[in-house]
Amino acid sequence: MTIAIVTARKGGARDAVIAATGKLRDAATRNGATEVNLSRIMAGPDVDHWVIRILFADWNGFGKAAQAASGDSPMRAAVAGLDAISEVVSRRVLVGVDL
Repeated sequence: MTIAIVTARKGGARDAVIAATGKLRDAATRNGATEVNLSRIMAGPDVDHWVIRILFADWNGFGKAAQAASGDSPMRAAVAGLDAISEVVSRRVLVGVDL
């Protein structure tokens, strides 16, 4: 069962958001994330908002990564960089269902 953190953000120039999310990807995968994806909403009421999805293999991986990230200065710097250029509008934790 996978665990995903999905964060929607508003604002930020394209190149700046891509660069900042790349730094987040590097820190998150170093701390146990299996994937980090960046998407841009193209239709609906939230057009031009960014969506960042951080994927973990399971709850154990999520917990280890969360614990490691709290003391990881590159991770904190990556999040601070994103916060400086875009606003968090929502955050969800999703639990995958095995079919």
